[in-house]
Amino acid sequence: MVITWSAAIAAGAFVILVGGILFILRAALRKLGQMQAMAEAMQSDLHKLTAEIGGLVQPTEETIREAHRQLQAASKLFEAVGQVGGAIAHTTSAAERITSVLSESAEEHAKRHETKRQVGEALEWAELGMAAWQLWQTSRKSAAPSANEQKPGFESDT
Repeated sequence: MVITWSAAIAAGAFVILVGGILFILRAALRKLGQMQAMAEAMQSDLHKLTAEIGGLVQPTEETIREAHRQLQAASKLFEAVGQVGGAIAHTTSAAERITSVLSESAEEHAKRHETKRQVGEALEWAELGMAAWQLWQTSRKSAAPSANEQKPGFESDT
């Protein structure tokens, strides 16, 4: 009878053990189902987020491309401005050299005695010409009133 009782206790313990294992497995399956539902919800959210990010990536790429094009255009503009500045500097340098050469040449001519004498003679001739012109103007003005006087018997056309 001890064996029967032992077998009955062993069978009861086995049933309790199997019931506990089944209870634990059921709880684990519920938790696994909840975790699977959460994973599916996270996957759905991830797909939505991916779609939104994909929608933002294209305009962002376009914006970056446009900014790159504008930077290239600005770079070309700055390069052209630099070239213009270089050309202006070169032209200014050339003009300064030409002015220097002309100034030196004018100084040399002014320093020459012959040039001074020629300039003096030219001024004397100019003064003589001016005096002659003034004399001619004065004589012309004094002759003009007598030419405008009418002789008797003649009528003026005006």
